[in-house]
Amino acid sequence: MKKGATAGPVLALMFSASAFAQSGVTLYGVVDEGINYTNNVGGHSLTELASGFAQGSRWGLKGTEDLGGGLKALFQLENGFNASNGKAAQGGLMFGRQAYVGLSDNQWGSVTLGRSMIR
Repeated sequence: MKKGATAGPVLALMFSASAFAQSGVTLYGVVDEGINYTNNVGGHSLTELASGFAQGSRWGLKGTEDLGGGLKALFQLENGFNASNGKAAQGGLMFGRQAYVGLSDNQWGSVTLGRSMIR
C-alpha cells in the first residue's frame, strides 16, 4: 500500500520537471575574482583583490522562441559587474555588455537590434 502511495507523487514530479525542461531561456554567469600579490611596491609587498582576474564577471539571460516555419525570435541580456564590490561595469548600465533582440531564419540567417558584442 505504501509503494502505491509514493509512486503517484514521484511520477507527478517527473512529469512536471520534464515540462519545465522545455523552456528556451538560459541563465548563465561567471564570477572571476582573484588575489593579486606584488612584492616590492615602494619597498613593501601589496596583496589585493582583483575582480576580472582572467575574464570579466558577468551574468545573463538568453533564449529563443520557435515562431514556426523555421523562424525563431531570440534575445540576450548580459550584465557585467565588479565581484569585489558588486558595482555594475560598463558605465553602470544594467545590461551594458549585451542587450539585443532579433529574428533568426533557417534560410536567410539572423538580424538583431541592440547592444551586441562582435565575436
